[in-house]
Amino acid sequence: MIVDMKKISILTQAKDAGSALKTLGRAGVLHIEHQQAPKSEDVSVLEEKHRAISEAIALLPDSAEQDTGIAETDFLVSEILRIFDEKETILEDVKSIGKIIGEWKEWGDFDPELIGEMENKGLSARLCKLIKTNIPELPKDVILEEISRKNKVSYCVVISRKDEPLPFKTLDLPDKSLGEMIALRDQEEERLKTVNIKLQKLAVYKNVLYSDKKRLEFLIEFNKALAGKGDFGRISCLKGYLPVHKVDFLERLAAEEKWGLLIENPAEGDKVPTLIKNPRWVEIIKPVFNIIKTLPGYKEVDISFWFLIFFSVFFGMLIGDAGYGVLFLLANIFCHVKFAKKVPDRSVFFLIYVLAGCAIIWGALTGTFFGQAWLSQRIKPLMPFLRTDKNVQAICFYIGAFHLSIAHAWKFIRKMPSLKAFSEIGWIFILWAAYFLARLLILGEIFPYQAKWLFASGSALIVLCTNPSRNIFKTIASGAGSLLMNIINSFTDIVSYIRLFAVGTATVAVADAFNQMAAGIGHGNFFAGFFTALILLLGHTLNIALGAMAILVHGVRLNVLEFSSHLNMEWSGIEYSPFRGKGD
Repeated sequence: MIVDMKKISILTQAKDAGSALKTLGRAGVLHIEHQQAPKSEDVSVLEEKHRAISEAIALLPDSAEQDTGIAETDFLVSEILRIFDEKETILEDVKSIGKIIGEWKEWGDFDPELIGEMENKGLSARLCKLIKTNIPELPKDVILEEISRKNKVSYCVVISRKDEPLPFKTLDLPDKSLGEMIALRDQEEERLKTVNIKLQKLAVYKNVLYSDKKRLEFLIEFNKALAGKGDFGRISCLKGYLPVHKVDFLERLAAEEKWGLLIENPAEGDKVPTLIKNPRWVEIIKPVFNIIKTLPGYKEVDISFWFLIFFSVFFGMLIGDAGYGVLFLLANIFCHVKFAKKVPDRSVFFLIYVLAGCAIIWGALTGTFFGQAWLSQRIKPLMPFLRTDKNVQAICFYIGAFHLSIAHAWKFIRKMPSLKAFSEIGWIFILWAAYFLARLLILGEIFPYQAKWLFASGSALIVLCTNPSRNIFKTIASGAGSLLMNIINSFTDIVSYIRLFAVGTATVAVADAFNQMAAGIGHGNFFAGFFTALILLLGHTLNIALGAMAILVHGVRLNVLEFSSHLNMEWSGIEYSPFRGKGD
């Protein structure tokens, strides 16, 4: 449920605005709305410090030991960034030297200065790479010696008079010998070890930096709120939004602090934040919304309840295997016991219990336990008719029609008592007509006579009630336009639920394929048993991973796109984030 909000204006003397903000920060109930761009020199400085400290924390390795004392964080940050810059330079040097060593290692270790001394005596020693089968003819007084060979490439030295032209390209000599380059690389790698040790020693201050980062975040929020307030001479105005159930608390606080207080209903066009409160058993779906980062707008609806119900059903059908469900359940029990105290939001554990249960139930109904084929003579499905593709496809269409009908029924309730509400009844009729049409076109079933009346009556309601007005022609034109634009979508959205069948069937098929591969190897000896177990382990692990991806792609999509689009949701919400800056 989306909590109702009130628009709040707090008036104080300009000199007391900072004190008022501190009090509001301690209360932590008001979502601040800036009345002007919150730009100031203080904010810019604090944001730069926050950026630097965040970068420093990210660069530090983890450390089992942590210093809890007081440290000069500005110095720590600058030192960490300086050391890391030094590390980056060393790494680049090591990479560059390594590349040069790779280019010259086939030539062996020689001193470039000796070749230079030969040039002073009128001779030239030049290096070249030649294809052994394609060495050109050389002048009589030119000596060609092969130093080494790699594949078909010969690494050669050519000795000639200084100005003797050669019929191929020669190489420029390196500045250092191979031995000197290797020694320099080793020296740089030692420097790298020293730098890493320095960073490891500074890692004990990571928690200190985290604390200071948190303090900076408080200060940034405080200074932004102060810079974004409205100023009217000696009076300052702080505006924001507050949940209805917190109004009494704010009124008492305003009376104690001698503030002027104006409480209004949000106006059209206001950017009202969204706060969602649901029963604890519905709140378990919240981790999914956090993953996909979606939030309904204040004037939209909260679909958490229906999302939880249908997402659980979709999970069971897409995974579709009781064996995988048991694995999810056991893994979740282990993680819940081991990590419950370390996880701030434990709702994810209860969500996985529900999802694993749905997979187990669907697997038991269809007789699927790490595949179906190998169980055909041992374990019978509780509902054998679910083994028939046509039946499961029909169920998918039914789920789609029912799911989307809920969306339009919800819109009908919200639009009542307006005549426009009856257009939603029309769309429900169209959805069920589309359901029967899908069964006709895809499953080859007879289109019932009554379904024709669903289409006719639904179309009439949409045409007449979508945008009713005194001008009948305008009413019909508007309604007909809406019908033509969306009727095809209603059919395709119903058909799109067949993905539940398709992905679920693919999951079973992949499991059966790996089971068959493993059975082909058998377990007649140790090696056969080992490879059989390996195929089963890797195959089913891959299948579970693919199933998890399918949940994110298909299970979420049917709720966030198909269902939500029929609710006309835009997911344009701004999260309710009460100001908690202390300003200290």
